[in-house]
Order: sequence, then C-alpha cells, then structure tokens
Amino acid sequence: MKSKNIYILGAGAMARETYQIYKDLGKSNLIKGFIVNTKMISEDKVWDKKIYEESILQKIRQEVLLIAGIGTPARKKWITQLTEKGFYFDTAIHNSVVMGYNTKIGTGTIICAEATLTCDIDVGKHIIINNNATINHDCKINDYVTIGPGVNIGGRVVIGEESLLGIGSIVIHNVKIGKKSFIGGGSVVVNDIPDGVLAYGSPAKPVRKISEEEWHNLI
Repeated sequence: MKSKNIYILGAGAMARETYQIYKDLGKSNLIKGFIVNTKMISEDKVWDKKIYEESILQKIRQEVLLIAGIGTPARKKWITQLTEKGFYFDTAIHNSVVMGYNTKIGTGTIICAEATLTCDIDVGKHIIINNNATINHDCKINDYVTIGPGVNIGGRVVIGEESLLGIGSIVIHNVKIGKKSFIGGGSVVVNDIPDGVLAYGSPAKPVRKISEEEWHNLI
C-alpha cells in the first residue's frame, strides 16, 4: 500500500519536534505541511514546509493522514472534530525509542527521542511522550495524556485522560492520577491524585481544583 501524505496539526514547538521525528525516520518527504486553526501565525513556513489554514482540509480529506503536533491536552477538541469528519491519524515513534514486549500504542500517539517503555504497557490514543521519559511495566496511560521531558513513571501506574505531567516529575509504583489533572514540573507523586486538580511538590499534593477556563489558560 502506498504511503499517504501527512499533515501536522499545529505549527509550534511540538509540531517542529514531531516533524523532526519523521526526518529522523527518513520520512520527511511524506510531510506536506503544517495546518493551523488560527490566523495568529506570523510565519508562512516551518523550516522547509508550508503552513496552511484549516480550510485546506476540505480539499485533501481522502488523500492524507494527520498527526497533532500540539503539546497540550487542548488538542483533544480539534482531533475529535476532525475524527468525526472522517479524517485518519498517523502514529509517530522515534527510532531511538526503547519499547518492550506487549506494549500497545494507540493511534495518533507521538513518542519522542530516547523515551523508554518497558513491558505490558497500554498507551492510549493521541498521547505525547516527550524526550527521555520512562514508563515502567503494567502502566495504563489514557487518551490525550501529555508526559513531559524526563518524566519517570513507575510500574502499575494509571494516568487519567487529558492529564499532564510536567517536566522531570516522578510517579512512584501503584499510583493513580485522575483525569484532567496537572502535575507540576519536578514533583514527586507518591499518593493518588484526584481528577481535575493542580498538584505539585515533593511529595505532590493537590493545591486546588482547576476550572475549565483555567485549564486552557494554564496549558
């Protein structure tokens, strides 16, 4: 089957890192450009690839795959809309990633350079796992989670949908993090974290609830 052309959603830092994965895989020729859903873009290119407005999707639906190079769980809304319109998504895994036996990766997920996933791990859809993150055995990472650079996750951890783990945070074995929670960078999570909270520190503790408006401003 002939490989389809790919467009990256977004044109910021995570979009560039996503493009770099394809370059390192020797597939940069498949990337036909970046697509944004805002006109607040001062450039018309990212490196050698053009930035397009979302309207181009009306012309290319059956011809391409998409991938969301957007480094926050806020990507969920756009991905959901496009999926409902019949678009399909690619999955991007850097060639330096170490991945053990019985590790499942969902559609649309991006795994950056030097990440390590050991064994028996279930990674959902449209997750971003950043550089040098480690995920140990028997973890369940639910859809739209964002895992920052250098995060270390112990075994048998469950992370709820749309949660974000900040750079360098640590989650010990057997911990559950709820949905749509934000773990501050450098935190050490030793106890369960409920849904919808900002938590940080060592040990990490919930500081306050995060409203829907705050969530999008925070990230």
